[in-house]
Amino acid sequence: PVKAQSLLVPSTAALGKAILHTVTQSHMIETQEDIYVGSIETDRGVREQVRFYDTRGLRDGLELPKHCFSCTDGYVLVYSTDSKESFKRVELLKKEIDKSKDKKEVTIVVLGNKCDLQEQRRVDHDAAQHWAKGEKVKLWEVSVADRRTLIEPFIYLASKMTQPQSKSAFPLSRKNKGSGSMDG
Repeated sequence: PVKAQSLLVPSTAALGKAILHTVTQSHMIETQEDIYVGSIETDRGVREQVRFYDTRGLRDGLELPKHCFSCTDGYVLVYSTDSKESFKRVELLKKEIDKSKDKKEVTIVVLGNKCDLQEQRRVDHDAAQHWAKGEKVKLWEVSVADRRTLIEPFIYLASKMTQPQSKSAFPLSRKNKGSGSMDG
């Protein structure tokens, strides 16, 4: 059995849901409590099962439930390019994830939605990219109105979360010294 990857989409009201409905339009089935299961093709040409957990619109001051951190393989943080407040919320969520992920390797991408509404832009593109680079996360500006803008970020996510593990769990540079015992 293939393990489904778990992806948390903590976003402000309506932003995450709009993206999930657009991305998963023909490949997703909505289940109870805003959990979606979809199949995404990776850059290796393999389709991987991904579970999307939508937090249903986090409000200011509301933190992610702590149990979310232990069972999540990746995060999609969504802000609106026409709202500085939503970008600030993404910055806070990223800090919260960093604090709580227990050294577990997780993939995080940031999506700036509504990039097609240039005249209403309030979040500077270059400033957002600079922040993302400093946080070591990938950031894409997307538009729910143009589904094609959403393909690359989700292929990247599925590919990163399902990267094959290296063949050896032991570093090659360490050699066992002494009697050959593994105790030491």
